Order: sequence, then structure tokens, then C-alpha cells
Amino acid sequence: MTRVILFDKDGTLMDYQKVWTPYAKRSIEAFAQEFDRHDIKDELAHRLGLIDGEIAPNSILASGTGETIQNYFERYQKGGGEWMKAFYEKNLDSLRDSMELIEGAGDVLHHLAGEGYKNVIVTSDSRLSTEYFVRKFSLEDVVHDVVAGDDSEFHKPDIRILNPLFHRYDYALREMVMIGDNRADTMLGYEQGLRTIGVLSGTSRREDMEGADIILDSVTEIIRGGRFIMAEGGRSDA
Repeated sequence: MTRVILFDKDGTLMDYQKVWTPYAKRSIEAFAQEFDRHDIKDELAHRLGLIDGEIAPNSILASGTGETIQNYFERYQKGGGEWMKAFYEKNLDSLRDSMELIEGAGDVLHHLAGEGYKNVIVTSDSRLSTEYFVRKFSLEDVVHDVVAGDDSEFHKPDIRILNPLFHRYDYALREMVMIGDNRADTMLGYEQGLRTIGVLSGTSRREDMEGADIILDSVTEIIRGGRFIMAEGGRSDA
């Protein structure tokens, strides 16, 4: 029986394009100006996954941690990693202001909490930003824990990213379901048997959702007939 539902944040609960696409464009442009590296701006954008003005599925920008992204800037310019970290911190307020819940996502969290499920956000974003997200949308009572990208040396899809949960609670993997919008989410714990649901509300297309047991348009579709679709442990109980 399912007890714990793991949610990716960006693209699953939060509107990805409203926040990260404009920010990625600003950061690459600012980097090029700061270091006078306009010569590599297009190549850097492509390698990070900003292609034709959109963030590509399963790219560094789509699923990488802040540290991973900073390392890419460092590859192109000595000091670029520290600059990127400072740029992120400088822009935190504007990032927070642009956060928007995907329509209906808050209702889903409230419904699941009311049914006794534990909702946990598992994200590549920082803990600071994630906790702000929870507070901004008054989700403190329905998000029961957070595993952030800077909490561990491990990152999705490595199952060891969930070690903090296993240390804090008596959760078993068979009692969990992961919901997310890219391969790093749908392949999380694949070899260990973790069930996953892919959603198309973020950066990925259906064909990018390797490992997903179910693929839905939005997180709002995980409730059918008032019940969570993986309540009993199969692929879908609806």
C-alpha cells in the first residue's frame, strides 16, 4: 500500500517555464557580458540545454543541480562557477516572485494529505528556494518533508538521494511513488522497483519519460474518483 508520494518540484508542482527559462536566458547573457565571452555564448547555451529559446528535455538545465550548472560555467571560464553561484543568489528574489503553482497542484497536495498520504518534495533545486516555495503557497501543512539538491552528494536518478528519508522515517521503497516531469524522476529507483509517474507539464515529451509506469498530462490527473491512482501498489488502481 502506498504511504508516501514523492514530488519533483519544477515542472511538476511549479510552472517551469515561468521561472527557469527566462532565468537561463538572463544568466547566459550576463555571463557573456561579465567575462566578454560572447564567442561561446551559443555553445554554452546548447550544452546546458537552452535550444531555440526553450529548455530541452532531460538537459542539464532541466534536471541538473545548481552545482552541476555552476561546473559547466567554470568549464568555459575560470571563476565562472563562483560567478554563477553569486548570480543565482543575487536573483533569488526575482526567482521567488516569478514562482507559480501549476493549476490544481495545491488542491492535489491538500487532497492527498487529507487522505493520510505523506507528500515529500524531491528536487534538484536548493533547499532555500524549495522551502520558500512551500511557504509562498502556504503548503507547510501538506508538504511533510523536502529532499533538496544541496542536501546530499547524490542526485536523481540515484536512489541514494532518498537516504535522508530512510534515516528519518520507517518508509519502505515499496510504499513510495515518485512523480516528475523528466527522466531523472521517472528513472529514480528504477532498478530497485520504485514506481514512477511521468507528467507532461514540464520540459519532457512522452518519449522522454523512460522508466515511467504511467504518463499523464498533469499532476492533477493522479486523483481519479477521489483516490490516488497508485494507492494499492500496482501500476494504476483506477
